[in-house]
Amino acid sequence: MSITRRTFTKASLGVSALMATQPNMFAMENEIIKRVIPSSGEVMPVIGVGTNRYGVGNDQSARAPLKAALAKFHELGGTVVDTAPTYGSSEVVLGELISEIGIQKDLFLASKVDRRNISDNTVGFHESFKRFDTKKFDLMQVHNFKDWENSLAFLKERKAAGTIRYIGMTTHMPSQYDLMEKAIKEHALDFIQVNLSLANQRSSSERVIPMAKDNGVAVLINRPFGGGGVFSKLSKAKLPAWATEFESESWAQFLLKYALSEPGVTATIPGMTKTRHVMDNMKGGMGRMPSANLRKRQERFFDDL
Repeated sequence: MSITRRTFTKASLGVSALMATQPNMFAMENEIIKRVIPSSGEVMPVIGVGTNRYGVGNDQSARAPLKAALAKFHELGGTVVDTAPTYGSSEVVLGELISEIGIQKDLFLASKVDRRNISDNTVGFHESFKRFDTKKFDLMQVHNFKDWENSLAFLKERKAAGTIRYIGMTTHMPSQYDLMEKAIKEHALDFIQVNLSLANQRSSSERVIPMAKDNGVAVLINRPFGGGGVFSKLSKAKLPAWATEFESESWAQFLLKYALSEPGVTATIPGMTKTRHVMDNMKGGMGRMPSANLRKRQERFFDDL
């Protein structure tokens, strides 16, 4: 996303403060909600796309639905695209599809350094730039704490040089939450990325996400649907009537709105490889969100299944 295009979305300090107490205010009816990145005041849509299943290589039949999904994501107001070099050929495929659709200037591109030593991470960093034919990334993250202190120091240097706009840390493993807390306390991070799901992983809401919120760090949620056959389990149940209180029409929206209503969460990045999933998931970032009481009701409902 170009700087000139972003300028009109910058929030003033006063508006940022208001949004801290009214996080859904930046949304018209039937538009995706936008929330503030605390370190800058910039706003971003609350639904992004995770792309760990985009590594399909040169298989054109496999690329076609991915291209359609990305085009629909952009059409519906999505900007945040999260990827990584270790997602197979994901970066290569994404770079080419984004170029074909002609939407790179509108996107918030996020990738990672994800190798086990600083030498390999430096090489991987420059490869990511070539794959997207860009001179600047919006967000670059140290993935799963691989050589994290050296890699984070490298990213800080690159941010100071102006080749990346934001830096962050990622994990999807509760065993790394102590390290994430250490990184939040000791380093000037713009973003963290952790997993949170009504289905099977709620512990990040206990300390990690509140700590990020208190320290002015944006939070991206990966794996909002959990795993282990969650949708298969939910398919045997009926969406409760009270889900209409927060405008959920599907199980995907039910799960996404649970994650997005956690205080401190900025956005979530579900995997989306089909147009119908994009259309469903984007609605999870629109309209009313569950209150604290409704979130507790969601938890009781799911735990009783």
